[in-house]
Amino acid sequence: MALVTRAQVNLALRLDLVDGDERIPDIDLKISQAEDAVVDYLKKSNHGWDETTVPGRVSAAVMLVVQSLLDEANTGGLLPGLGTGDPKNPVVALLYRLRDPAIA
Repeated sequence: MALVTRAQVNLALRLDLVDGDERIPDIDLKISQAEDAVVDYLKKSNHGWDETTVPGRVSAAVMLVVQSLLDEANTGGLLPGLGTGDPKNPVVALLYRLRDPAIA
């Protein structure tokens, strides 16, 4: 179940994607990878959210991770600290309060 759509990512990251764009498969892959990273951090595999019900901070975090995966000049720039829960990481800062401390 997708948490963000390609159209949302296209708008937020100003990718200027058009139908038939050769980057679309890569963007779709990166969206899937970003969603997996965010859901894994939250420890909420059965969250029940979709693109219309996902909390705004979760969709923002997914888009930050997508941007980080796409940013060739700063490869994975927002990923360090995600695995350790470093509060200085912007993604962690967005998600920290949603994470269940009992299973974190």
